[in-house]
Amino acid sequence: MEELKYTHVGVRIISRLKELGLKQADLCRETGLSTTAMSQYCTGKRVPDTASLHKIAIVLKTSMEWVLTGEDATIVNLTKEDTSCDGVPLSALESDLIAMFRLLPDAAQKEIFDLVHFKYTRLTGGEKESIFWTYFDESEETKSGPVQGLEARDGTA
Repeated sequence: MEELKYTHVGVRIISRLKELGLKQADLCRETGLSTTAMSQYCTGKRVPDTASLHKIAIVLKTSMEWVLTGEDATIVNLTKEDTSCDGVPLSALESDLIAMFRLLPDAAQKEIFDLVHFKYTRLTGGEKESIFWTYFDESEETKSGPVQGLEARDGTA
């Protein structure tokens, strides 16, 4: 697998800090990250690990994807309707999970969905049906989820 190279992470962090009128020291204080680590991120000597990246993205009011690649818009201007599911606003973690999920190839998305669906079924004891098959257009013979046929389209997640 080709290794991803994240360039200009520091440039994006510094740029976003300026947009928000913040300093690196503010970012360190808000994230709990050391000034040494933040300096290394901002100068491009290091790329933040996942936990640090998540903290940085929250303070910068943007997505982890944007910090790493510059390819995602900030979430500052989104309304609650844009970041909600079933009327409940998505947390920053949920939004980042969705952003990362969208970057995966179709086969990997299906694998992740199967894993989450398995966990969901286990934790709910199969009592609460999901809308699992509304996401995948497969023939009846290949379906292996707990909900079969058109009834799945009427269930709730």
